[in-house]
Amino acid sequence: MPSPINLRHATTALLALALLAGCAGREPDSSAPEKQPQVEQPITQTEQDQLRQQAQRGDLESQFQLGSSYFVGQPENNLKQAEYWWKQAADKGHAMAAVSLAYLYTGRDAPEFANQRDMLKYLNQSAAAGNPMAQHVLGNLYRRGEGGVPRDPDQAQRLYQSACQQRYEPSCAALGQQ
Repeated sequence: MPSPINLRHATTALLALALLAGCAGREPDSSAPEKQPQVEQPITQTEQDQLRQQAQRGDLESQFQLGSSYFVGQPENNLKQAEYWWKQAADKGHAMAAVSLAYLYTGRDAPEFANQRDMLKYLNQSAAAGNPMAQHVLGNLYRRGEGGVPRDPDQAQRLYQSACQQRYEPSCAALGQQ
C-alpha cells in the first residue's frame, strides 16, 4: 500500500503536470475540465527526513518526491532544492522529474529559472520515455511552432497519437480537431 507521502506527492506531481500543460498554450476548448487542487496535509519533519535519507541514497522516486515537496513549499518553498532533486532523478531517467524540471524551466513561477534549452531537453526526455502529458505539451509546441521548436504539424500529430494511445484525452481531442 502506498505511504501517505507517496500519495501526497503523486497529487503534487499531477498538479505540476497540469500547470505545464497550461504553460504550453493549451487552448480552452480542447482541454479537460479544470479540477480544483486538493488541500494537502503538510508532511511531518520525520517524513521529510526519511525522504531526504532515501533521496541521498539514490532512490529516484524519493528524489522526485523531495523535489516536489520543495516546489510546493513543504516544509519550505525552495525552488533551488526542487531543481537539485528533480535533476538528480531526471538525469537518471525519471520521466516525472524530467517533466517537472521542464515546467520549472519555463520560468512561469520564477523568471530566474527560465531556460528554454533545458526546458526542451527535459520535455523531450520525458516525452521519449513515454510520458503522455509531455508528449501532448511537446505536440502543442510543434503544432504552433513555439518554445524554440519549428512548426511541424506532422510531428505534433505523431506526439498526439502516442499520447492518445495511452488514453490521454487532451491528445485524443487534439487529433479530432486537426
